[in-house]
Amino acid sequence: MALKDMLVHLDGGRDDNRRLEAAVNLAKEHGSFLTGLYVAPEVHGRSYSGQLLQGASDAMSKTVAKAEKALQTLADAAEQVEEETRANFEQTATKAGISIAWHSIEGNLYDALSVHGRFCDVAIVGQGGEAKKRFGETATEHLLLSVGHPIMLVPRTGHFPTIGKRILIAWDRSPLAARAVHNARPFLHGADEVKVLAINLESEVHGGIPGSGICEHLARHGIKANPEHIDVRNRDLSDVLLSKATEMDADMIIMGAYGHSRLRERILGGVTHNILHHTAIPVLMSH
Repeated sequence: MALKDMLVHLDGGRDDNRRLEAAVNLAKEHGSFLTGLYVAPEVHGRSYSGQLLQGASDAMSKTVAKAEKALQTLADAAEQVEEETRANFEQTATKAGISIAWHSIEGNLYDALSVHGRFCDVAIVGQGGEAKKRFGETATEHLLLSVGHPIMLVPRTGHFPTIGKRILIAWDRSPLAARAVHNARPFLHGADEVKVLAINLESEVHGGIPGSGICEHLARHGIKANPEHIDVRNRDLSDVLLSKATEMDADMIIMGAYGHSRLRERILGGVTHNILHHTAIPVLMSH
């Protein structure tokens, strides 16, 4: 599998440049086409019909006029943000010499990400925040569960000039972990160092090291990976994973997402939920 079609979500916010830099660098490295997606919020009721105001009092007419003006101001501001975001996207991508497309739509962010996120090899998105949740999930969480390919999560802080040169794989033998490794092969082939981290796993082969099986599989694909196994029964797995990633100076984590239900993870905590909200390192996730 080759990475020939990438998508990056941009919203005109302060994290855009960080996400755009990562997307453009990855697209250039892999020879990918890059689509920029901007979703403007819907602004309802920008104008009222004259029929509505027939017989209305002067006070009501003035109130309606003020509402129309406020809505138009919001619409103009949103349009300006979109124009500036598009210009930044096109200028940055053109400078890098990559092929691009731009989609700007007005509507629901969650629905737009799900629709456009299906038609790419990897979707590059931001970490988001607690305030952007709908029905208890962020737009990034929704996208992760709505498309059949990996998403690349770019943290809200930090600088990532390179992604995928020093990779840490979170390995637990689950189908989700196997799918994540399979989906990540284009990144793994270009890595300088790959480590497979198995936490609290028993060996399946007498005298073997947990994680060595997937390393042997990757070797047959021309990918050198080194296994590491640790037992830490009294520590949170996500903390251990992030600590190990920092220790090896990893610039990407690869992992499967949501081995447990989202409800359980939100209430009791879980590796996926914690990594999504607390990682300071780009993460490639597959569900």
